[in-house]
Amino acid sequence: MSAPERPSRGVPPEEIRSAEEDRSRDVDVLAVHRQAFREPGDPGEGAESGPWWFWAASVAALVFGGFYMGRYLGVFAGEAAVHAQAVLEVHPAGAPAEAAEPASGAAIFSARCAACHQANGHGVPSVFPPLAGSEYVNGDSARLVRLVLHGLTGPVTVGGATFNGAMPAWRDQLKDAEIAAVLTYVRSSFGNASAGVSASLVAAVRAATTSRATPWTATELR
Repeated sequence: MSAPERPSRGVPPEEIRSAEEDRSRDVDVLAVHRQAFREPGDPGEGAESGPWWFWAASVAALVFGGFYMGRYLGVFAGEAAVHAQAVLEVHPAGAPAEAAEPASGAAIFSARCAACHQANGHGVPSVFPPLAGSEYVNGDSARLVRLVLHGLTGPVTVGGATFNGAMPAWRDQLKDAEIAAVLTYVRSSFGNASAGVSASLVAAVRAATTSRATPWTATELR
């Protein structure tokens, strides 16, 4: 007995249309479905792959970007990294910072002292004593440092004139080097010609009078 003949995988469209017109004919439904699945569907919008030149340009951009970052940002290598290494060698970690510029006695005087003693150092008659020709300015430098550190109160005679006021203490506002600078400036300005004052002298006087809590009087400074 011979095997039954298998239906053809493909069904011509004419046969399908004829079968639809003639409902009495049988159509291989599975064969119709297989044929439908074999036919390519319409491509989805936006699913198409880009042209080859787009992908080539993208790869080139990535390569160039990596090269640029590595060379100029100093992250990987290149000239910027060499510069960064050079900076580290010149300023190694833990190295002391550059020394600050020395304090300007003239600038400190202008900011702290000129309001009372005036820019010319002549003071204000009967109110603020002069610095020009002052026996306190040109006398003992340690006494002058004590006066500036802790201030002065009560009557004081300068150049034969008596002044009764108060001078503030500068120990908390000015550092040793700043006091030394402004006193050196005052002792060599306004016609004065006395020796300068060192920061080490200011530091020594500060340490010796650290317990002082009130301004000096003229009597104490004699």
